[in-house]
Amino acid sequence: MKITPAAGRLGAVVSDIDLRHATEADIAEIRGLIDEYLVLAFPDQGAMTDQEQVAFTLDFGDPYVHPIARTLGHPFGAGHIVDDVDHPPNQDRWHTDVSWDPAPPTYGTLRMVQRPDRGGDTVFVSMYAAYDALSTPMKEMLDGLTAVHTLGSEVSFRSKAGDEAVDATLAEFGVTIHPVVGTHPATGQKYLNVNAEFTDHIVELSSAESRMVLDLLTAHCTNPNFQLRWVWTEGDLILWDERPTMHFAVADYWPQRREVVRVNVR
Repeated sequence: MKITPAAGRLGAVVSDIDLRHATEADIAEIRGLIDEYLVLAFPDQGAMTDQEQVAFTLDFGDPYVHPIARTLGHPFGAGHIVDDVDHPPNQDRWHTDVSWDPAPPTYGTLRMVQRPDRGGDTVFVSMYAAYDALSTPMKEMLDGLTAVHTLGSEVSFRSKAGDEAVDATLAEFGVTIHPVVGTHPATGQKYLNVNAEFTDHIVELSSAESRMVLDLLTAHCTNPNFQLRWVWTEGDLILWDERPTMHFAVADYWPQRREVVRVNVR
């Protein structure tokens, strides 16, 4: 494998490997790389099938089924995310996948099946870098605080899954609480664990204080110095660590068609 760092604070391109035939040694090396770079892009994986993507992703955790899919009784597997003229993209908000689940996914893969003529990039942020850039007094204030995560605006969920499925999911899962500052179990590094889409309020603060602090933190996290902007090519596969990152699916291509395949594990 050839490893090429892709940005200053996170991300690397891993070339010269066909993930369909990754060996145990390859997976062990990739585990180390994902801890270091958080986001790994593997070009030229266009021959990969959904089943092969599932098999590769399972090398990094156990099957994870989205709460809405659980509500609908869907099994674990590869999910196709299709945006076109009849299905507008609604993922263009900063978020960490399913942070409103009490046990959210730890790793994800995305494979580009159909790329629009232009646009449709995905921007990732290192939440390690965002935390490290805070002042010491701010870090001390955040230590020990917790935040409520919800389904957020629900627009994307309702447009893709329908009102009935979302309402049933809300009834079962509703909200969850996570620490504002997380600690990665593998690296021991601290990271900001809030995002603009799903983090509703900080439990220990008043409503006004919570809004002020969350607005400050979510704006702070979008600093370009913490980012990797990935310009997709069909056949690219990205593996990323969900916990110390958030991302933004740029929707500047609509109404062109864009299709990616996602698999999550935990």
